[in-house]
Amino acid sequence: MNTKPLALITGFGGINSAGRSSSNISYKNLIFDALSAKDKIEVLQDLAVMEGMIEPIGRSWETTSGDSIELKTYLLENQEKIRSKTMVRKIDKEVYDPDGIILEKIKASSAGQLPSGFDPSSLYAARQHPKALQMTVFGMSDALGQLGIDWEVVQSKICPDEVAVFSGACIGQMDKFGFGGLMQSRLKESRASSKNLAFGLVEMSADFINAYILGSVGRTGHSVGACATFLYNLQLGKEAIESGSARFAVVGGSEAPITPEIVDGFYAMSALSDDKRMLELQAQQNESIENGPNQLKACRPFGNNIGMVLGESAQFVILMDDALAIELGADIYGSVASVHSHADGFKSSISGPGVGNYITMAKCASAASKILGASSLKTRTFVHAHGTGTPANRTTESHILNEVAKTYGIKSWSIAAIKSYLGHSMAPASGDQLITSLGTWKKGVIPGIHSTDEIADDVHNSNLNILMDHEEKEPNFYEGAFLNAKGFGGNNASALVLSPEKTKEILNNRFSKRKMKTYQSKLIDVRNKSNNHNKSCLKGNYKVTYKFNENVLQGETDIKISKDSIKLKGFNKPIKLK
Repeated sequence: MNTKPLALITGFGGINSAGRSSSNISYKNLIFDALSAKDKIEVLQDLAVMEGMIEPIGRSWETTSGDSIELKTYLLENQEKIRSKTMVRKIDKEVYDPDGIILEKIKASSAGQLPSGFDPSSLYAARQHPKALQMTVFGMSDALGQLGIDWEVVQSKICPDEVAVFSGACIGQMDKFGFGGLMQSRLKESRASSKNLAFGLVEMSADFINAYILGSVGRTGHSVGACATFLYNLQLGKEAIESGSARFAVVGGSEAPITPEIVDGFYAMSALSDDKRMLELQAQQNESIENGPNQLKACRPFGNNIGMVLGESAQFVILMDDALAIELGADIYGSVASVHSHADGFKSSISGPGVGNYITMAKCASAASKILGASSLKTRTFVHAHGTGTPANRTTESHILNEVAKTYGIKSWSIAAIKSYLGHSMAPASGDQLITSLGTWKKGVIPGIHSTDEIADDVHNSNLNILMDHEEKEPNFYEGAFLNAKGFGGNNASALVLSPEKTKEILNNRFSKRKMKTYQSKLIDVRNKSNNHNKSCLKGNYKVTYKFNENVLQGETDIKISKDSIKLKGFNKPIKLK
């Protein structure tokens, strides 16, 4: 019997081009047409507030121009306008070129940007933070709100070194407040800021969480694996929980890649869905070119395609060991059962795909067969494909998934590819996948690919069901979700995540009926607090945590070291040395 602690998902939050992650808002925007009327109103309200279109005035609502409105009527009448400011769309000039210094017309004008009008820097004292770090502060605060347990309560139950944070970027902070400002300073004949270099570092997201949100002295780190970075960090989080080195782990990533330098870099590689080739493709597919490039169809995973679309995202999940989660009454959104990362071996091209992803997917499928059983693997799991929208990806990844499906007797494996909606957010891309999976377990819907009308002829899909339309099942029908990622350099990773119901099955076999009954009573209060977080966000009352220069520990006065322990001021429990 496996006695290792389970890595339970007990909180999640963030922001991407579809909206806020907590309460499954961003996920519900992807499946908007499959939602109930009530859910549609919630999504529209959240987005309209975020975009600065409406605001609450007492118990009433007004547009930001001061006009009184009946909320539901306004939202339904303006739903197309509200949702048009989300997901993949034409790049906002103020996002791509805020200083108005780029004279050359952008060659790839499609991107998955944060909802237009939303500015995370306005929510706290941003102090020239790069956008990805602003998104980190918002996203981690959102995850703590979804957690529904005050951080101080969690902290009182664990030792100071039993916290771990694994979060960061893949490319780094490339806007004017990070590496971008550092590199541009000489060209602009201006001075580099003292913050440009430090703030540009890829691990800075974890550092911000430790220094300004959690005040953690626990384990810190960030494993960079190109486009598989989130899963590399998820592997670290899972291992930290299972080994007992951490009882509370934050796993995340934040990337804001819509800058001229990054766009130009990917354009030079012919990796982007650029405007010229988009128009050529639209003509070949007998689609209208009258209105220029169709941004809604810019990213076409597994279809006839030409390249990927960049996206902005910051995603965070909170992991706890099972004993701590049960003690605190934490809500359980799933569990991390298996994560694997492997290289490609010898390569002919550093950017070309290799064999490593066959290994990671096969290992996760093997784990699913053991944990869920062969029958459930075949019929009650689904896959979030990397699905970048490039010609190379559609053939290589589809072959990997198809071969694994054949091996395990899966006849029609449901495949999602959400970059068609969100774009490719690089480091947190698999965070987008994980957050969406949590939504599928809640609502029972897997988002279909709506950006293409047909699967390309060179896609391997004899045993795959690449979803062109949403797939709707009962909530918690699926017991496991596979997350897949392939990155430049031979960075491949796959993960198996179990559903809340399957996770609770395992917990019921681990803990006594008495403990589970006590857990259920505590869970009521936790869910109430989590729901209150959502209600506040729906009114634009974002409770962002940013504790700059607060409760700073001094080595000379606030730490006491003995042979047995280290006692820190402000922490209930000591760090044990024996």
